[in-house]
Amino acid sequence: MDKEIEIKFKQKKINHVFHYTKRYDWLQKILKTGFAPSYCYERISDSEFFIPMISFCNIPLKDVDNYMRYGKYGIGMSMEWAVRNNISPVIYIHDQTPFREFYHMFSNFNKFNINPDFKNMTVQVVQFLKNWKTKHKGNDIITYHEREWRYIPVLEDDKKIIQNTDPEFNDYMEKDKMKKPHFPKKILKIEQISDLRYITVTKDKQRHEILELLYDRFTTEKVTNAIAEGKLLILTADQLHNDF
Repeated sequence: MDKEIEIKFKQKKINHVFHYTKRYDWLQKILKTGFAPSYCYERISDSEFFIPMISFCNIPLKDVDNYMRYGKYGIGMSMEWAVRNNISPVIYIHDQTPFREFYHMFSNFNKFNINPDFKNMTVQVVQFLKNWKTKHKGNDIITYHEREWRYIPVLEDDKKIIQNTDPEFNDYMEKDKMKKPHFPKKILKIEQISDLRYITVTKDKQRHEILELLYDRFTTEKVTNAIAEGKLLILTADQLHNDF
């Protein structure tokens, strides 16, 4: 008698999204008050623009070290937190992607009488477009490997996209002129210790300082329990590079 064979497909679950930052004081501020969105530069083909966002990577812990060009300090948030806060993966495109013309469609909306709902939908799509590869310091970078997710704040009076034809575009190109965060009132909060999965620092001394900060925010008992249960890890950049 033939036996029925059950085939199980195993998928590796990456239950976190990781955000990088370049400065220790920025890391501390995020842990205290939350993530503040800013306009970030994007380029699709020959089109340049700024999108309001906070960017995350959905990558295995062993790969976190590979993307520290974005900053050696990082925060890994739970996937439950990401979904709860409407954070979503980007749409990676290349020159032959059928819907890559969404951006050019958006650029020409002002020339025609377009239904506002359709225009808003198109803007939302453009906000999640990303080239599958780019250049970084002269090197080809496959951005598709980063599995980027984005938080796009709901804006009322500010532009949802700043195009290179807009007068303020050059102001945002000058980083010192329009300092981040651009939307300090649109904070994406860290409300409970279970939202946090990983924190990366560069020195052992900073690990102790971060612990004290977390004790003040969430209580010593909750932080200690999270670490003891393996639900929260505080690691140095060297540990990520050498031990994973």
